[in-house]
Parts: sequence; C-alpha cells; structure tokens
Amino acid sequence: MKKKKTEIDEFDPETGYIKKDFLSKIPAWVAVIFLKYWAAAAVVFFLTIGGLDVGLDYSTMDTMTVAQVASQSMKIVIILALGMSLLFNYAIKQVVFMLHSRTSNVKILYLINMRGFLAFVLHFVYMLAVSLIMYFLITWLGYKGMIVNFFGNTNYGIEPFSYGFWFLIVDGIFVLLKDIIVLIVYRIQYNIQMKKPIPVINQEPVKEA
Repeated sequence: MKKKKTEIDEFDPETGYIKKDFLSKIPAWVAVIFLKYWAAAAVVFFLTIGGLDVGLDYSTMDTMTVAQVASQSMKIVIILALGMSLLFNYAIKQVVFMLHSRTSNVKILYLINMRGFLAFVLHFVYMLAVSLIMYFLITWLGYKGMIVNFFGNTNYGIEPFSYGFWFLIVDGIFVLLKDIIVLIVYRIQYNIQMKKPIPVINQEPVKEA
C-alpha cells in the first residue's frame, strides 16, 4: 500500500516523494525578519549586558559628567555598530542570499545586497547610523516607561528585546526607502529606453538571378 504524500517523513522509493520538514514550510520573508530580530537582540545582549566583557561599566553612569556620559554612549554605539555589521554582513546576508529565489525575492528585505570588503564597510556605516538612532530611541522610550525593563539598562539606550523590535522598524524604513528609490530609477530608465527611436534597418532588395 502506498503512503500518502503528507505522511512521508523521508524519501520513499515507492512514491518518489519527500516530505518537507517544519522549517521548510516557514515563508522565507518570515525567516529573514526573525533572523534580523534575533541578530539585533543577540548583539545587544552579548556585547552590552552579558556574555562578553567589552569594557562597559554602567555602575557609575549616574554620577558621570556630561562628557563622560557622551563618551560612554558613543562607545556603546560604535561597539553595537561593529558587532551588527559583522553579524549581518557575514551571517545574516548569506542566509538571505540562500533563501532568495525567483518565487521568493527576499533581497528586497535587505539593504546592502553586495559582496566583498566594501559591503562590510557599507554595513558598518549603515549600522553606525542605525545604532545611533536606536540608542536615543531606546533611551527616550525607557524614560517614558514604554519598555519592559528586564535588565535595568533602558535608560542607557540598551534593552535586547525592545532593541530587536524597534530595529526591525527602523531598518524597515530604510529598506523601504531603498526599494522606492530603486523602483523610481528603474522606471526612469525604462521610460528613457521606451522613448528612444527604434532603429530602422534598410535592407537592399534581393536581385533576381
């Protein structure tokens, strides 16, 4: 008796079907968004709160001068930008490229779709700008009490879960702007191409023998 396609959990030589596992059923765009959230939250947690000692001390921030707070804040922003650019350029981007296909154009969900060292430089510049925006955004939301304070660092511009969520929004805005600009450029190029006169090929009449 042949098994139904939906009941097969591995290759069946009788039917020739392979049942896809659970992860393969997840839409590619959902996987990309989740990976972005996880990457942003993980970088914030491991580099600024726990796991790795990168020289950040929050115990004296309430007694620091304005210059010291600014210096500490810029250190946090640069560390996050470096960590995010490394993780996104060398890991998340590669997964996006693997998930991309004709039927699932997930590259539109990613800002920098290029390879090489220049891609890392662009990632760092982009993540530096995003990290700066995120730092002030999380700090402001923390003072307004609009963030669940699991680690007690919302007033310092860091909180992993909220950072990941708001990173998706900020990054989504930049990606949307990029896609709109690309669409406009393509539309302009198409209109210019369509307005060009079609060359007429003059063929000499074939002489009869």
